[in-house]
Amino acid sequence: MKVQFLIFAFFLLTQLAVGQKFQDTIPFRNDLGLVIIPVSFNGVEKQFALDTGAEYSVAYDWANNELKKTNKTLNVVSSSGLRSKMRFYKSGTINIGSRKITGHRILNTARNDIFSCHNIDGILGVDIIKELNWKIDFKQKLLVMYPSDFMPDDLDSMHELDFNFTDNHPYVYMQRKGNRFEFLLDTGAGKSSNISQKDYNLTNIDDFPQAEIYTGNYDVNGLFATTKPKVFQFPESSSKNVKISPVIYYNNQKSSKIGNNLWEGLSLFLSLKKNQLYVSSSQKKGAYDNYPCYVSFHKGAMRIMSIVKGSAIWNLGVRQGDEILRYNEQQFTDFCTLDQYQRQLTKSGEPFTIELKSGVKVTLTKSESLKNK
Repeated sequence: MKVQFLIFAFFLLTQLAVGQKFQDTIPFRNDLGLVIIPVSFNGVEKQFALDTGAEYSVAYDWANNELKKTNKTLNVVSSSGLRSKMRFYKSGTINIGSRKITGHRILNTARNDIFSCHNIDGILGVDIIKELNWKIDFKQKLLVMYPSDFMPDDLDSMHELDFNFTDNHPYVYMQRKGNRFEFLLDTGAGKSSNISQKDYNLTNIDDFPQAEIYTGNYDVNGLFATTKPKVFQFPESSSKNVKISPVIYYNNQKSSKIGNNLWEGLSLFLSLKKNQLYVSSSQKKGAYDNYPCYVSFHKGAMRIMSIVKGSAIWNLGVRQGDEILRYNEQQFTDFCTLDQYQRQLTKSGEPFTIELKSGVKVTLTKSESLKNK
């Protein structure tokens, strides 16, 4: 297995032509809070999310029909606890910007409804990300790609974070009151940042404003899993000379991660091989402006997807899973149409009205939920 891995790494390294100087600027979409770029496989363009939280690159279903399978498989445990076996496929020729990659293998998994809805064909994992340097401009929605040995001049105006890439996982470290907190840098987490149970116990959560949410999410296998996380503003901490205060979800997680929500409006420079991460501002406080509930299409009907405990709509007796008859006077009969409509509406920050099966109508307004005490 080690020999196979070394052969694979050699092919990937040589095909990326690391020593060659280049600079590719690639516009990206940020649907679901992700960094989504075009990646072609054997001349066919796909849409892939840049995911530093994924050890391997993954295709959603299509590889089974378009690529050649191998005998190598990998056992994966999803966030919902489901164990599944994924198979590696030969990728053929991959093009990212001006870079050509051959000799690579990609995992294939089942179709993911929410990713399919937003035309995301797969995720670009650390197996490829680590062979290049990247600048992610979240404000301009531009991804700049460099050789792994090239450091751009504008790093002089950026701020280095306490960072380490180990065992194919990139970590950001934050110091507070003598404690060092480890967070996985997860650009595939979109707008979600989580904290582990161990680190949560060190934060004295009762001293900070918080909210409790009954919610759910679709994991990598497309399964819907319900959770009851607490949400709070992590107290300002230091990562080298950078002050950070992310909005954090806690639900007995085994590990901590930082998603893209913290970097909105900023730029990151990432070099995994050089163990370096830079950010364009020396101070960043995450924001949590949200609605008291969201709606999704599940089990053949529009239903409450998430709801904040203690909110006005909660106090009316509404709970997660309750059926909705109309959303802004409209009826939706499929997941994708409703999801796209709601995301566009909530992005604008406008209020929306839902009509419950009981006939009660409620207007929901976006507001800051984590106000200082």
